[in-house]
Amino acid sequence: QVEESMRLRRARLLCVLKSNEIAPTLVNFPLMGCEDFVRPPAPPGGAASESSTVPDTCINPHPRFATLTGNIRSRRGSKVDMRVPIFQDENTVPGDIKMDCMAYGMGCCCLQVTFQGSDADESRYLYDQLATLAPIMLALTAATPMWQGRLAGTDVRWKVISGSVDDRTPAERGEQNAQTVPNPQMAGEGVRPLSKSRYDSISAYISRKTNLSEDTFNYYNDVPCEVDDATFDMLIKQGIDKELARHLAHLFVRDPLVAFQGSIEEVDDNASTEHFESLNSTNWQTMRWKPPPPPRKCGPHVGWRTEFRSMEVQLTDFENAAFTAFIVLLSRVLLVFDLDFLLPLSKVDENMKRAHVIDAVNTQKFWFRRDVVPSDVCQLEPRPSKTAGDSFAEMSMRDIVCGKGSFPGLVPLCYAYLDHIECDSHSYARIEDYLTFIARRAKGDLLTPATWMRRFVRAHPEYKKDSVITHGIA
Repeated sequence: QVEESMRLRRARLLCVLKSNEIAPTLVNFPLMGCEDFVRPPAPPGGAASESSTVPDTCINPHPRFATLTGNIRSRRGSKVDMRVPIFQDENTVPGDIKMDCMAYGMGCCCLQVTFQGSDADESRYLYDQLATLAPIMLALTAATPMWQGRLAGTDVRWKVISGSVDDRTPAERGEQNAQTVPNPQMAGEGVRPLSKSRYDSISAYISRKTNLSEDTFNYYNDVPCEVDDATFDMLIKQGIDKELARHLAHLFVRDPLVAFQGSIEEVDDNASTEHFESLNSTNWQTMRWKPPPPPRKCGPHVGWRTEFRSMEVQLTDFENAAFTAFIVLLSRVLLVFDLDFLLPLSKVDENMKRAHVIDAVNTQKFWFRRDVVPSDVCQLEPRPSKTAGDSFAEMSMRDIVCGKGSFPGLVPLCYAYLDHIECDSHSYARIEDYLTFIARRAKGDLLTPATWMRRFVRAHPEYKKDSVITHGIA
């Protein structure tokens, strides 16, 4: 049904296009920021972005988006500044691809999947466990080898989007000689050091099941997680557990980026989550935890949700459906078999960096937990203790996905789940197609979209081995 729905949506889109238009599912437009890349042509810049390469006319006309663009630039005190190394070919001029507009990042497309848990605890458990898979799935779906008309020395979008909405002041970014005059209108008065952009990997695990003891908490949560102290203290006083209070107080170290006239004092916080969602929806992390809104009379039931946000959109409906099905299956595997994929967050962050490397699926190893199955569920080796004994190792993508030795592998775990639920033959056949495809990509038998595109560009007759993508190539 997922793939069928994707095909239907694509068909509806194609039927309204003009004869000279196409709508491929690409992460980004390869010539964005190059000359007259918009229609009708428009000069770069404008009141919102002040960009030197991107016109404000390409921003969605809804007031939210120009406001986001302008407020991010205004709060940080300068235009956003994203730099990606250029791919070094025989005739390439060394340097970086420089981008100065939010649209470079927030104009990207991706593949996100939202799960509804049976209750708050289940949604928090999935948040933690799936967070460790975010860089793995980012590398497996890599599809962004081009920026601003040039081949890049990276394969994925994440770092660019992170920079495109980085509204931290110089003092918050920890820049040397930054002005540190407090601004009482800003969260943290604009001078509290913040280790990450508001679009980044998670900074804290939130499940009580994860944080069983102080030692365990400190072992896994080993990266900075700044909090708004007043928010944290208020939540603790109201009976919220420490782990969730820390997560929510971490959101409140950021300022809201958009507020609509008539939706500030006029909104009743006892009856609406609009103010909270304004902040939660502009903290763009690899995972997002989404509490339910207040119920509406005769409205649909909306429960406790967890959003998986790292995957890159693929070129075909089959690929997008395969990765959607895969991450859904892994969520079921985690719940039914009560598995444990946890890593110290510093290792998850290191995996995010490795996922950016060209052809990371085949060239990089990623940190992953050695023992994911509880000892009372047919684990071949004894499960270690709950602190530093929770061992992890650098594994190839092939080993993580397909297994090796006593480590079962993600795809075999999915097959075990399908057998456990006695999946019907019709569904099994299609899911097997998906799992076979994912296993072959993890083994290097099938290319990521990024590798395929890079090879296409470099083999094109117009390519001069200078990393430049011409109109003919695009």
